[in-house]
Amino acid sequence: MFVLRLQEHSVPVGSDDPDILLAWILDTMGLVRRKNYAEEVVSTRGSIHGLMRDYLLADPLRGWDSQSMIDASGISSTALHHQLVKLRSCGLLATVTEGRWKRHVIRNGSLSAAIELISAQAEIILKQRMSILDDVISSSETRMINDPLQLGGEDIPFRIIISEQGPIQNQISLKSLLRDFGFTGDRGKEEDDLCLEIFTLLASGEIPLTTDFLMNETNESRTRVLGILERFRSALLVERVLLEDRISHNLFIGLTHQWAQRGEKWIRGRGGLGRIEQQVADRIVSDLKQEKLTTESISEHLNGIETKVKCLLVNTLGGRVPYGYRLTGKDADAIVSRLLSRVQRILERLRMISKKYDHIIS
Repeated sequence: MFVLRLQEHSVPVGSDDPDILLAWILDTMGLVRRKNYAEEVVSTRGSIHGLMRDYLLADPLRGWDSQSMIDASGISSTALHHQLVKLRSCGLLATVTEGRWKRHVIRNGSLSAAIELISAQAEIILKQRMSILDDVISSSETRMINDPLQLGGEDIPFRIIISEQGPIQNQISLKSLLRDFGFTGDRGKEEDDLCLEIFTLLASGEIPLTTDFLMNETNESRTRVLGILERFRSALLVERVLLEDRISHNLFIGLTHQWAQRGEKWIRGRGGLGRIEQQVADRIVSDLKQEKLTTESISEHLNGIETKVKCLLVNTLGGRVPYGYRLTGKDADAIVSRLLSRVQRILERLRMISKKYDHIIS
């Protein structure tokens, strides 16, 4: 079954080192698992890199059988089987059965030819499987009123699994899509519907939804809810939005609590009021002393202060900046179009680097 794990990495445009080019291709196709995503591709070469470079790509149409590769490379049969499964599922390898032997070849005889085929498959499968979102996502203009906190999700790397349809076994199609595309996580259980519940709430939401709201609706922990939201964000299905209208309320809670616990000196120092104009800070402290501080008065006092300064003040007072989560488009077409554009960009880079690799080694 076709399963491609696309991950976005900086392109090694200036390099003519085939090892670096191959390492980038394997990393981008999710074939090298790393504990630290920020590691450079040159430091992540593993057994699959040597297997591809020294054997499969060195003689792509030889028809390597498992025993020949074990004898030549010294890789254990278990490790080799694991690597071959990954290479077949992502579309790099084709397998031909001859009697009792299975022979493996690079599809159509070169890395660039194989990636051309993979690119076509990935785009078609993504379009076909994402088509079910038309029946799930409610069209909403109000959902997109606020500007996103990060355009394109730059604070987290883009990652997505593109998988053709597997067995459903009485599951609804959306749950199958979320599972196959990795949004339920590597250890997602069949009976766990949290990912489905969160996506359904976001798909019907007219406004950005807070983590607290999603926690209350699903009766789940913040850690689990945020984990699923991060996976949606990394695939450009969900984005964070700053809820500016709630900043004043969060500041009111932080200021009144810290005033009672730590007093004026702490609030003016480590509490963050020293970061704003002294006259504004004096007015806030005066309201605290007279027990006249309200959400409305804070909003009035901080009128004209930059939003990022207000957010920093929320943090220094020990509160949480009020974020909301929403889908990345007003309807399914807008969301899928944005996702497809990013996938096509990565696939085009794969085609470019694979052609460069083939040219260099030839």
